[in-house]
Amino acid sequence: MDWGLYGKRHGRHFDPGLICHLSMAGVAEGRVVSVPWMPHELIEDQSSAVDEMARAVDSLGDIQAVGLGSLLAVVGSRGEALARRTEVPVTSGAAATTWAALQNTLRVLDASGEQSVALLGFSGTVGEALATALSDSGVRVTVGGVGAALARRAKGLGIEMTSIEEAVRAHRVVIGAGTTGGIVDPQVFNPDSILLDVALPSSLKKGPRPPGLLILAAEAMSLPEGWGRGFWGRLYHVLAGYGPSQIFACLAEPMVMAAHGIEKPFAQGRKLPLEQVKLFGAAATELGLEARLASGWRAVDTKRIIQIASHSG
Repeated sequence: MDWGLYGKRHGRHFDPGLICHLSMAGVAEGRVVSVPWMPHELIEDQSSAVDEMARAVDSLGDIQAVGLGSLLAVVGSRGEALARRTEVPVTSGAAATTWAALQNTLRVLDASGEQSVALLGFSGTVGEALATALSDSGVRVTVGGVGAALARRAKGLGIEMTSIEEAVRAHRVVIGAGTTGGIVDPQVFNPDSILLDVALPSSLKKGPRPPGLLILAAEAMSLPEGWGRGFWGRLYHVLAGYGPSQIFACLAEPMVMAAHGIEKPFAQGRKLPLEQVKLFGAAATELGLEARLASGWRAVDTKRIIQIASHSG
């Protein structure tokens, strides 16, 4: 790790730097590189942010795929601007995130007996793809949001839309798929509800939570077999919020591409066809990757979901 990244600027810019190496033994190797700007800088000056991302890619030399994480996944038209600056395939992580969240949500619904969900963040790439995939799987989806354009998109997919508060109050299982976080008051949730949260930071605003609210990391995946990380990689797992026994799906997306020699990005740009989500799922499953029900760092057994369902009933 280059601690100098956190101590100095060079004019307007930070130097991109290596954080750690990660690997799937005998399958693929990855390097986590930082572009340490503050969130408001990334959003307000996206052109310069893409410049910094391109510099980071150039610093890596011979690589097979670039994956974007956190806010970098939405900066510069969700990878499209960076893709124009480099010959390396750029994937946003949205396909892996959607796939993991879909698997985890279906497991929760199966265990709880619920047949419908409220989904927040429908306006985003993951939100729309996840809502569509769940609807195609026979789940009744109500998206929470406002605006005529959003309502038309939902109606075109045969999905009901109402306010965020109404959607949450009407459901025991809620999915937070937004990109900005902090969009719903915890007190809107029913007691003994389940929030599958993709958003970082959390979809929840600050405040006291209702009794029995279980928050799951919707895009959590179990550690791949033979996962190598070393000292700095272990520290990265902690600082990134993964914990010792899991990763978030977006990290796996470029490594799956490299492992299979896939040159077309799984996800890039605003639209995410469900076929790309299925392709990622098939490629990831072949490598032994699995979605993981987890609250924070800890795995959650479906027995706990069943218990929550019995309380809410």
